[in-house]
Amino acid sequence: MHRLTSAVFLLLSTTSTFAQAQDQSDPRNSQEGSTERSDIVVTGIRKSLADALAVKRQSAQVVDVISAEDVGKFPDKNIGEALQRVTGVQITRGGGEGQAITIRGADPSLNRVEINGQSALSTSIAAAAGNGSNRAVDFRDLPAEFVSRLEVLKSATPDMTEGGLGGTVRIITRRPFDAKEGYLAGSAQGIYNELADKVDPKFALIGSKLFAHDTIGVLLSGTYEDRTIRYDQARTTGWRQVETVQPATPASQNCLSGRNQARCLDLDGSGFGDFYPDIPRYITATEPTKRYALNGIVEWRPDDNFKAYVEGTFTKSDMRSDAQYLQLSTTQSVANGGIDPTGVVIRDETAQTVTFVNNSAAGTGPSVNYRSVIGGLRRRTFNGIVGAEWQVGKVKLSARGTYAASRVFNDEVDVTASVSGKDALPWITIDYDNPQHAPNIILPIDTTTTQGINTLSVEARPRLNRQQEQGAKFDAEYRPDNDGLLTSLKGGIEQNRLVSSSRFSNAVYTLNGITGQTTLTRSGITGTQVLATTTPAAQLATIQSLLNNYGGMGDGSFFKTGDLGFSGIDRWWNLGDDLAKAIGIPDPYTSISPLDTYRVKEETIAGYGQAAFKADLGFDLSGVFGARLVHTRTVSTGSQSSGGVITPARYTGEYTVLLPSANLRAELVPNRLVVRATASDVLARPAPSQMAPNVRLDPVGLTGSRGNPGLKPYRAWQYDLGVEYYISRTNYLSVTAFRKDIKSFIDTDSREEEIDGQVYTIRLPVNGTQHVTIQGVEAGVQLGLDFLPGILGHLGVIANYTYNKDKGYEGRDYFTNASLPFPGVSRNSYNASLFYDDGRFAIRGSYNWRSRYLINAVDRGNNPSFGEAFGQLDGSASYVVNPHVSLFLEGVNLTDSTRIENANSIYRRNVIETYGRRIYFGVRAKL
Repeated sequence: MHRLTSAVFLLLSTTSTFAQAQDQSDPRNSQEGSTERSDIVVTGIRKSLADALAVKRQSAQVVDVISAEDVGKFPDKNIGEALQRVTGVQITRGGGEGQAITIRGADPSLNRVEINGQSALSTSIAAAAGNGSNRAVDFRDLPAEFVSRLEVLKSATPDMTEGGLGGTVRIITRRPFDAKEGYLAGSAQGIYNELADKVDPKFALIGSKLFAHDTIGVLLSGTYEDRTIRYDQARTTGWRQVETVQPATPASQNCLSGRNQARCLDLDGSGFGDFYPDIPRYITATEPTKRYALNGIVEWRPDDNFKAYVEGTFTKSDMRSDAQYLQLSTTQSVANGGIDPTGVVIRDETAQTVTFVNNSAAGTGPSVNYRSVIGGLRRRTFNGIVGAEWQVGKVKLSARGTYAASRVFNDEVDVTASVSGKDALPWITIDYDNPQHAPNIILPIDTTTTQGINTLSVEARPRLNRQQEQGAKFDAEYRPDNDGLLTSLKGGIEQNRLVSSSRFSNAVYTLNGITGQTTLTRSGITGTQVLATTTPAAQLATIQSLLNNYGGMGDGSFFKTGDLGFSGIDRWWNLGDDLAKAIGIPDPYTSISPLDTYRVKEETIAGYGQAAFKADLGFDLSGVFGARLVHTRTVSTGSQSSGGVITPARYTGEYTVLLPSANLRAELVPNRLVVRATASDVLARPAPSQMAPNVRLDPVGLTGSRGNPGLKPYRAWQYDLGVEYYISRTNYLSVTAFRKDIKSFIDTDSREEEIDGQVYTIRLPVNGTQHVTIQGVEAGVQLGLDFLPGILGHLGVIANYTYNKDKGYEGRDYFTNASLPFPGVSRNSYNASLFYDDGRFAIRGSYNWRSRYLINAVDRGNNPSFGEAFGQLDGSASYVVNPHVSLFLEGVNLTDSTRIENANSIYRRNVIETYGRRIYFGVRAKL
């Protein structure tokens, strides 16, 4: 990495020196050449900014725009990462890549995403139970090379499809009639991942041409990338209190439910039970991923009054998982949980140093688990549109039929080798007393050998999620020719049918060296099947033989980037695909998990009417107002359990809502000063998995979760009042105050429920009854510093800041009853970019930061989970060799930031993740 970094800085400094020399010798940059210099202002980065600003200025709505002036020159390598530059937008990352976005604090599943006006569907999934479909769109598979413009609309008009509580993201792809002349453009690049220490390829190609006397346009584009995604995590899955007496009865009043602190272990004598780590673990995750994307458009324009088009976008992502875990089980059904009180350090009611003494000879106490998560994750999406627009006199008619589909299959296989029993594992120690409060695992065994391993298992747990949406829309717009108040009347009808389904299965094959048994457990089948029994010694010999023949050591590079806070175990015995095949992967498909398999159908029909006007009041006042009427019907099918008996379940629901809206725009100073005011009623529907009648249980933590078919949508009135001052085509200042009044939202509730004779604390989604407001201020500035002398005149600044404050949310910490913020809301966030662009050489540095935010009000162990404040620096540089060829160099996470989550205390950190730096380098060409 040192050699690569040195080469990067050498390239940057050499290119910068060349650009300065060229700038000094270029007559266009002299005083006499000022006329030509005004043309340079609208090339490169400045051209992109000017195009985006033109859309923002003329829009009737509150909108932010990102544009690329040429194919493949989007400001970031990923659509999600590009969107983080928008005011009020923050991203969540997967393996360091921009994955999903929040808008003004709204969860990713509460934002609508469209590709050329059509719904983009979710491909979210995990193999574990309870990870069914939702509405959050994964931006990693949508290539930036297809995009002409990204729009983030924060206010609604009646003609917009409902579903964006936070806002609507419009992905607008390039079209064949964008350019009169045909072209062929492409790029080839290498991607270096510091943590994986590997260079991967990516290729993109796009072509457009007009035929038949320029009446038929065809555009085709495609991308391919072969990525090695790598990230490391030090995790503590949850933080739990510990019973002083075992067993605890009644279960609803024990320490583990958080209801009886007198029964909790309290070593610091505070009167409140201490929190102890539950499943601390290390993870090295390597995910080789191949991504393919295709986009095609055929458009027919026989004259200026008619056009018809057929278009489609297909994405395919195939990921192989090789995640190696070293994880501990700390639970033990003995008094005080087997905790040795000697040397325990308590801070903020949390054990920072703790030793668990193993009192179990039967393998039911603490354990060390070497775990490998292998298999594949395959995502597919398709969006297709057939449409036409026809201008008949003063009336414009448009119609379209749409079809969207997503399919994601997680074919996960877990291989686990365990060390358990007090003879093999007398104790385990976890020390969090370090600068990062990360789990420093200390063991009495050598993790680089198979010492003490006495259980070996293979679990197959595939999950398949599908979504399909069929839609049709018809619009009619009347535009009078006169100069009257009314400029447009528009109405239409839209119908959509979305079907979401999820299927989960699992089967576990176990070799137990303590009992000598070989067993098989399948989902949906009661009990465990004993396949064979031998002596423990013989079974142990089999286990050791399999491990030594098909396992091996890790590479010893755990957390070589980022900040873990200590130096400890950095390698352990790795399992993998060869071992899984040698043991025998059980067939999970002979049965399904009925409590986690479901189908949700959602049918909507909507009609709308809106009017646009423009008046001269000494200044131009224009606006759009109207209403949208939407009827929704849902059918949820699945299973439910009662008294150990599983039965089919089917629920129906329906609701009708009226969504009025008004957007006003006053241009107080022509082409300079714009004031906006908006008010709109918006909704966002629950995730399909939230409406499914499914139940998931954790028999260790005595917790679980289930869906709620009776859920109603999120509802909110949102308001904006903003001032925008346009200094030039590329420069502006803006301040916008906003408010969301949320009177119907979906919260998480916890209830004690008895299932199969055992009392569980069940989490379930419910419609919140409180009135929540989120209000704040957004400020943005975009300035090209053309007034500065010499090469400094090629500098520019882009910056924005968002302040959010919520009120009225009644979510509280389960243990302390302290109030919690509304999920997803960061009080402060900002983006700042500094760029240099002289027409040939361009360089940009961008920093993105957000403050602490709530992820879940109730997580494992009943603690809330928070994302800690996080910032990341990215940079890019490009050089135009000639009008057809340019070179580029880009870096992501240049400061090597570490992402952290906690359970409402820095002393209870759940996730500490590093993904290192990524360097992109390559060439773009256009004919």
